[in-house]
Amino acid sequence: MKNTRRFAIIAALTVSAAAAQAAGFDFAENSSYPPEVQTQSTLTRAQVIADLKAAQANGTLLSVGEGYQPAQNTAASTLSREQVRQEAAAAERAGKLDFGA
Repeated sequence: MKNTRRFAIIAALTVSAAAAQAAGFDFAENSSYPPEVQTQSTLTRAQVIADLKAAQANGTLLSVGEGYQPAQNTAASTLSREQVRQEAAAAERAGKLDFGA
């Protein structure tokens, strides 16, 4: 009897939760979710394609697949690899590196 009552309460809560969630959806008149937003472009298709090709050519096209943002500072270093290693070792000895803490 105790298990039957628990099962009935759980079943009633489950059905009421599903009904409450389903009540929020409005699928009348072939509406879609999320609702479509009507916008008007100020550019023609040819202008958009030209902008895309220009961005691809000069390397300013950002990839949005995984949020990749290219480095903004692309100036070439004037230091050699060995000089960079020496600076890193000196900074580590001086306690100026705080990574891994």
